[in-house]
Amino acid sequence: MNKQAVFALSILLLSPTLWADTGSKLLATGGITSFEGSAGGGITPWALIAGYASQEEVNATANVQRLDVGEYQLSTYGAAVGAYDRFEFSLQKQSLDVSSGVVTNVFNAVTGGPTPALIAPSTKIEQTIIGAKYKLFGDAIYDANPFLPQVSVGIQYKTNNSFDNSLALYNGAIPAPNTGVPMLLGAKEGSGTDVYVSATKVWLGLANGKNVLLNATARYSKANTFGLLGFGSATDDSYELEWAASLAMFTGTNTIVGMEVRQQADRLGGLASTDTVTDFFITYLPSKEWSITAAYVDLGNLPFQPDTSGLYLSITANL
Repeated sequence: MNKQAVFALSILLLSPTLWADTGSKLLATGGITSFEGSAGGGITPWALIAGYASQEEVNATANVQRLDVGEYQLSTYGAAVGAYDRFEFSLQKQSLDVSSGVVTNVFNAVTGGPTPALIAPSTKIEQTIIGAKYKLFGDAIYDANPFLPQVSVGIQYKTNNSFDNSLALYNGAIPAPNTGVPMLLGAKEGSGTDVYVSATKVWLGLANGKNVLLNATARYSKANTFGLLGFGSATDDSYELEWAASLAMFTGTNTIVGMEVRQQADRLGGLASTDTVTDFFITYLPSKEWSITAAYVDLGNLPFQPDTSGLYLSITANL
């Protein structure tokens, strides 16, 4: 975990006085925090607004997250503000650590060099995501129509801060100046904007007395691997519609289990081809101040790594 994420986690652990008012909505009605910063599941936003603020309240959340998939480790941290059960604003920082072996293999495969003796060091791919969400209509739990979901529209502006960062070899040589991993793999742009619509509904007591949540999200995007590999390509620079869905069940007062699936359009192909992402998660909410989520995630495809599954941990504090 990088220093910024450790610092953020320290603030969460050592500053309980910040939790003066977590809002008056019911436990779990703010969802958890996705790795892109929006309230919802681990890999996709839901229509829920971050935190527990009612129509008369404003409060905030902070989060730290870690995903370990062998040669790749993703650390994220950020914060979100939920206002009047209508608006959400979020800021998320992501840092993807890519091992030396993967970077070296990418150099060899894409540029035709360097020789195997010239090994590239590991690198980081960093991304910043600014998000906003607006609840259009409905209530996920209390709407008079039992089939009408809560529907929200959201936007995420993503900046890949490593898009054109030069990668140097251990001997100091720079085979491809001003070219980061996303550019090496064929990405065209270093920033992009995702627009999405989410519909979320909770049915109380649906499964043998247990509450069940269903979410569907339609996303308009041209991000490659969520933007961590840039946006668009020379052959496909268009926005495409991508789908995601979540199914969750409240197994007890403080525990949620579920699964998610998220589609990705494949623009880069080859080493950086993308596939459907899935996860199976369990969330524990000891109080309204905290949620802790653990998940098994399969990313579908990663360059030079046959096994794309790994473990994910997320901690969200409601302030």
